[in-house]
Amino acid sequence: MKLIIIDFGSGNLKSVENAFKNCVYTNKLKFTIKVTNKLDLISKADHLVLPGVGSFPDCKKGLQKISGLIDLLTDEVINKKKKFLGICVGMQLMANYSREKKLTSGFGWLCGNFKKIKTNGLDYLGRNYKIPHMGWNNLQIQNKNHPILDNITGNEQYYFVHSYALDNAKTNQIIAYTIYNQKIPAIIGKDNYVGVQFHPEKSGNSGQKFIYNWLKWIP
Repeated sequence: MKLIIIDFGSGNLKSVENAFKNCVYTNKLKFTIKVTNKLDLISKADHLVLPGVGSFPDCKKGLQKISGLIDLLTDEVINKKKKFLGICVGMQLMANYSREKKLTSGFGWLCGNFKKIKTNGLDYLGRNYKIPHMGWNNLQIQNKNHPILDNITGNEQYYFVHSYALDNAKTNQIIAYTIYNQKIPAIIGKDNYVGVQFHPEKSGNSGQKFIYNWLKWIP
């Protein structure tokens, strides 16, 4: 099986690559892993991973600079049904649009848009909520039967770094939430594609569990 991590100039690519390689090696899975932005290699992949770090508009601009990449991704994922994982901004790009910095359209694969996390109120220690939301959080599992969450419970913790949260999403496309002053969709998906607001590559053993489940998942 061929797995491509898409390089469009944004994202902690080495960390993502190492996390996937570690999971493949540890579990003796038969995958080849490559980081690239070459369309011919992306079109030959069985699994696609889109990481993203930074602002939504900057990530979208990085994708647009690679001629034909966005159209190819839509064809490979939506029409050809290849398995896809979006990480952080890679997940946000799956939705309709974001309001970060300026109104910027996403891929439109899932319903919803991204708005800044609310900062009103106090946390459980009586502190003001800070943006970005940065740190470890539990998941509140919405779809307990989804294979992507096999052997993962609400006790697992995942690492988040973000300032915007998905709003107006369809309930049946939300697989898990986290709570940071509001309910924040943490895993979203439909059919053969899923996205995570957290960073599985920075989430230790819990992240490895998630990566393994995604690699083994048969939509």
